[in-house]
Formats: sequence, C-alpha cells, structure tokens
Amino acid sequence: MLFNVERDLGDLIEGYLIPDGFSDHPSIIVSGIEGILARLTCDQYREAVVESGRHGTGLVGFRIDNSVVADLAQREILGVHDAKSGLLIYRRIPASNRKSLKIVRLETQIVPATRLDRFCSEGFQYELHSAERFGHETTLQAFHLDTLDSVYISGRLLLKNYEAFLDRGFQAVALLTEPYYEMAARIFVLKKMARVPLSFLGDRDRLILTPAAEHFADVDLHSEASLKSALKKAPPKVRSVLTSPMTRQLVCTTPEQFVTKADVAAAIELLSRFTVVGHDSEPSLFQFGVAELLGRPAEDIPLPTRHRVLEEAAVRLREIPAAETLVEHDLIFDHYVRQALRVGSFES
Repeated sequence: MLFNVERDLGDLIEGYLIPDGFSDHPSIIVSGIEGILARLTCDQYREAVVESGRHGTGLVGFRIDNSVVADLAQREILGVHDAKSGLLIYRRIPASNRKSLKIVRLETQIVPATRLDRFCSEGFQYELHSAERFGHETTLQAFHLDTLDSVYISGRLLLKNYEAFLDRGFQAVALLTEPYYEMAARIFVLKKMARVPLSFLGDRDRLILTPAAEHFADVDLHSEASLKSALKKAPPKVRSVLTSPMTRQLVCTTPEQFVTKADVAAAIELLSRFTVVGHDSEPSLFQFGVAELLGRPAEDIPLPTRHRVLEEAAVRLREIPAAETLVEHDLIFDHYVRQALRVGSFES
C-alpha cells in the first residue's frame, strides 16, 4: 500500500492512497475530536499510477475541503485513515505539542510492547506501530513520508531493509531481550496460536509461524523433557522460527535468510548506529536514554512486563543443548552487547 499527503493548506488537504489490489476502490475515513467526520471514496485521477501499472483506474487521490469537513482550516486535530485496514494516512496535531523527531523503535520481542509504543508516540504527527503487520511496502512508505518531520515507527522489522533512513533523519532505539527468555516467549506464543487467533500477528507471520505452532501445540513449558523433545524433533521450518531472531533482524533482508557466526559483527555494527540501546537485564538504561530523547520523565516510561512462567522456562532452556544451538549467534551477540553497554560503546 502506498500513501501520502501532498499538501495541507489548512482549508484543503490533498493526497493519495494506492491499495494493494489492482482493481480495489480505496476509501478514507476522516475523523476529529468528536469522532468520524466523513467517509470518502478516493476519486481523484492519478495518471502516473496507471502508467506504472499500480492501479487499474488511477482513481486513488483524495481531496478534503470544506464541502467534506466543515471548518476544515480551524481544526487543529484531524486524522485520515484507510477505511479498509485502519492504517493512519495523515494526522494534524497542534504544533505546540508536536515533536520534531523521526524515530524507529526496533521491536525485539514477538509480543509487541504496545504500552511502550502508545507512550513514546505521543506528540508525533505520524505513527505506525507493529509495522510488520502491514508488510514491507507499506512500512517503507511510512519511512518515505518526507513532507513530515514528526514520525514514529515501531515493529519487528528486518532493519537492514531500512538502514538507509538512519542517514535521513531517523534515530533508532531498541530494548534487547535475553535470548533464552525470547525463545520461551516464542514457544508460549506458538502454543497459544495453535488454539486461538492472535491479533498482533500479521498475515505473513501467521503463514510462517503456523507449522511451528502445530509442532509446539502440546509442549509443556514446565517440563525440561518436553521442551527438549520438541526442540530435538523440530523440522527445519520450525527451527528457523527460533533461530537467533535478534541477529537476523539486524542483518537479514528476508525472513528466509539464515545467519552465520560472521554475521554477528555486522549486527553489532548496525546496532552501533542506534541512538538508544538497552537490555532487559538493565532496563533503566533504556528508560533514561528514551527519556532524554523524548524529553519526558524516565520513571514514566513503561517497560515490557516480564512473566515468571517464561523466566522459569528460560532457565530450563539453558540446560538444553538443542536450544543453545538454535540461539548460538544471538548468545554471542548478547554477550558483546552487554559488555558494550557496561563500558558505554559498541565495537564489533
């Protein structure tokens, strides 16, 4: 999905929304403080969209004026969303409250830290949480919103695909997770996924994770023997879901790509470009770093909740050789990151 607002003149907002479907008819919802103000079908012709083969009719542009929303120029707070997906296209917020920052928060846990995102994204004109749910093209478009200087993006991204934006005004932040704890969390999510749909997972995640969900459906997190057996019998598609996910997020460009020990140095090198890096073993470092960046009290910044069941499962996983093999590269990465955090610098 491609989208942007080309201009906001106060009493006129013009932009476009190019849907994924070649023949789909895009529409938007315009909302204000009081709720939905208008539903509008995109009816403005864009010749370049037809010529590029992106859409059949080219009717992907929208025009919002006083005939659509009364007193448009006087509205300091306004939102434009894709009617189908709910994706934010554009937002007005009072200039006095707007943060002139571009931030990407790399999510390192399979369960997104939604409270953290809601807190950190306050005051940003554009926000996209859990961006992996929307796919690469939509996420890339959010990075390309070059008419805005107030953007917050978060997600379990393959950051190598977006590294160039660190040279275009974006600052990256991340709270890293201990590898065995994240493995325990992933197995827990896979077990749950086998029984009920999980709203925080996108379509691509569901496709990739389904074989692993079926494999771990009956595993007992409280039993080292059950975990050991499940890991030992896991086929390649299942093993890949648990294989050094942190290192892969920093060096891979596709979910199918694998990593080697040599990639750890490249992962640390990319992490060294982050503005704020923290580790869940010492979360206060992350809190203070983000607080300084956002100009907000460190004690107000919410951290992801740690769960005793997962901590206990992580202890069991540490005793299983098959688990160590799966997260071997993340363990090396984690060791050097903790060491770097202690001395205050990253070296690959």
